[in-house]
Amino acid sequence: MVIKNIAGEMNPYANQKVKTKRQADTQQRTQESVKTSGEAADRVVLSSEARLRGAALQTANEAPDVRREKVDRLKQQVKDGTYQPDLKKAAANLIRDDLDLLV
Repeated sequence: MVIKNIAGEMNPYANQKVKTKRQADTQQRTQESVKTSGEAADRVVLSSEARLRGAALQTANEAPDVRREKVDRLKQQVKDGTYQPDLKKAAANLIRDDLDLLV
């Protein structure tokens, strides 16, 4: 039994050919729509990633702001000069985030 392309297409130039073909198809469809309508019409086409990001942003904006009180309290402490962060905890979080980037 022979198994090929487990990780997908390994040739980056093949992917570029597909992108170029899609772009050419898109341009051709745009030109055809201009010819049939008689005038240039503006159109917006969003990628699936852009639609997903838009949905995520909308969901985040609609979510209740449950930490508003904590943020307001911290802002007031900073204004008053009474805010004293836990430096060891902050350093540990920075190191943890850096280690997560390496994994």
